[in-house]
Amino acid sequence: MLPPMTIVLPDAAHADAVPLGLERARLEKDELDMAPEEAAGLLWLDALATPLWLLRPDGLTVWLNGAARALIGLEHDAPAAAVRVSLSSRFTAALQQAAAGRTVEARVTIHAPLTLPLEVDLRLVPAPHPSGLILAEAPADSGARQEMMRLNEQLIALSYAYPDIRFELLRDGTILDFAAASPGDLNVPAERFLAHRVQEVLPDPAAGMLAAALGRLNDGQTVIGLDFSLPPPSGSAGAGSAGAGSVGDTKHFEARLVALPDSDRVMCSIRNVTERVQAESAARRAHHLLSDAIECITEGFVLYDAQDRLVLCNGRYRELFSANTDLITPGASFEEVLRGGVERGVYRVPDGDLEGWVERRIAQHRGAGPPMEMELHDGRWIRIEEWRTYEGGTVGIRADITDLKAREAELSAARDEAELANQRKSDYVHHLSHELRTPLNAVLGFAQIIHDEMMGPNNPRYREYAGQIAAAGVYMLDLINNLLDLARIEAGRMDLHEEACNLSLLVDLTFGMMQPRACEAAVALCMEIPEDLPSLHGDASQIRQMLTNLIGNAIKFAPPKDGRVRVCAELTEDGGIALTVADNGIGMRPEQIPVALDAFGQVHGHNPGHNQGRDRVAERGSGLGLPLTRALIALHGGSFHIDSRVGAGTTVCLTFPPCRVGGAARSS
Repeated sequence: MLPPMTIVLPDAAHADAVPLGLERARLEKDELDMAPEEAAGLLWLDALATPLWLLRPDGLTVWLNGAARALIGLEHDAPAAAVRVSLSSRFTAALQQAAAGRTVEARVTIHAPLTLPLEVDLRLVPAPHPSGLILAEAPADSGARQEMMRLNEQLIALSYAYPDIRFELLRDGTILDFAAASPGDLNVPAERFLAHRVQEVLPDPAAGMLAAALGRLNDGQTVIGLDFSLPPPSGSAGAGSAGAGSVGDTKHFEARLVALPDSDRVMCSIRNVTERVQAESAARRAHHLLSDAIECITEGFVLYDAQDRLVLCNGRYRELFSANTDLITPGASFEEVLRGGVERGVYRVPDGDLEGWVERRIAQHRGAGPPMEMELHDGRWIRIEEWRTYEGGTVGIRADITDLKAREAELSAARDEAELANQRKSDYVHHLSHELRTPLNAVLGFAQIIHDEMMGPNNPRYREYAGQIAAAGVYMLDLINNLLDLARIEAGRMDLHEEACNLSLLVDLTFGMMQPRACEAAVALCMEIPEDLPSLHGDASQIRQMLTNLIGNAIKFAPPKDGRVRVCAELTEDGGIALTVADNGIGMRPEQIPVALDAFGQVHGHNPGHNQGRDRVAERGSGLGLPLTRALIALHGGSFHIDSRVGAGTTVCLTFPPCRVGGAARSS
């Protein structure tokens, strides 16, 4: 503060040389009601660099020097009375204290025409002359403060150029000013924004969030950013149908609060980002939809980028390569995943060609070649299909084709079996034609000889030829009957005429029919059946046919002099009946047994050692006896078993189930 000084007015001779400051003093001295020498003293105060004011106790400015005019931007010819000082309660008390003779410091707001309000710190002391006035002195850095205020005001002005909603607030939230292209974005009428606190005007949740942010600014933070959403007004269209929280009605905002330095003011900008949030939400929904669709694919899906790094895959892909799950992570290269799987034994790699296999697989992957099939170490088969994307990445599908490969193997086996069956059919037809043509040629030949009496009339040999014709006819009849029986059984059309059968009686009847052939071949027939054997419930004619086929085969291949055929029957452990026909004939090797069980299967020809002079046609056999017997026992629910050794004979066992055994033995 400057010390009091005495100022001497210049004499009249120098009146024309009075400078501008003195001229202003003269203009205002009538208002100040001061002596000329006192008014002339203001000339020296006007020349000081420190801004000075003379104020009345009511705050009215009565004089200010050039530095004060420059500080607030007041024109040089504007009257001092145009400058006003804010009369807050605090400043009024400060003026009264200064008028009472005390030195007081206070912050005031200076208002002047054509300039923005200016906040300055003043030191107030009683003016020595004239009495009753107060001398106000601004600090030495008031110019810097003014520049800062100017820059702050420019910043405020620039903020109006942005589309954001801008608020100028006090630190308690009071709205000093606002600018908005669309004030209605916040669902608040524009007239409510002035002279209210922002936390009282905006709806929740924005109000609470802004109040909390202002509290943090008051605690020392300088910049705070936050996001909030506002539902539509309760009475607006769409609020009742879609709901207040629907994406189409809810508005989304970003707010930023900045505390201005050396000021109690806060700049708050609010940007409506609803379109961006909706676009991001739509993008997220699309991404989730795509991810869900990929996850629902039953095949494994994988995507690699242009650098061959894993981008994403679905759960099925991880399931197919479960041993590699920890390696299947975004960012991992295809080669890393592949080699890791090879090291862990995921793939079935040919021995000695591991590196070559890996290189071929990588080349196939990078070239996105044709689909390939790969076998895993656990036996599963994977089909791999890959395509290149427009950006140079690779998208792949992995399908588990293990079941398909199994069906393919089954179809291949079925095809081979069908081809074998077709071949067997051809052989069957060939054998059938041969079996029928041979006796038929005999019939035709002998009949022609007899008809033409080629050996003279009433030749005794004609009788023998007639017997040959009859034997051939019987053979063909048996062959045809056996074929028809097999066909009916295979077609499921063979009917059983079931009754209680006495096995001893059935075997005895069969022996009686086969005895002439056995005597001619010098083969002994023997029956071993317990008298208390229960009756067998079945078709008697088919049981006799089975016995006839087995006994006939046994006689045919028995030794010529000491041949034996033994028929036995006994109860099994589970209550069934086992009927066995055994011979001591030439027997068969194990690999010959399936041939003997096949239709027209001929393991041996006729026995040359004991058929001298016998009917070759009758001895030949059709090869249908064993297959037909096996089919007939299966029709009764039983089982067929054959055991044979070369030179030790053949044993055939027919086992009837317990359900066909019961009651005392009765005549069939």
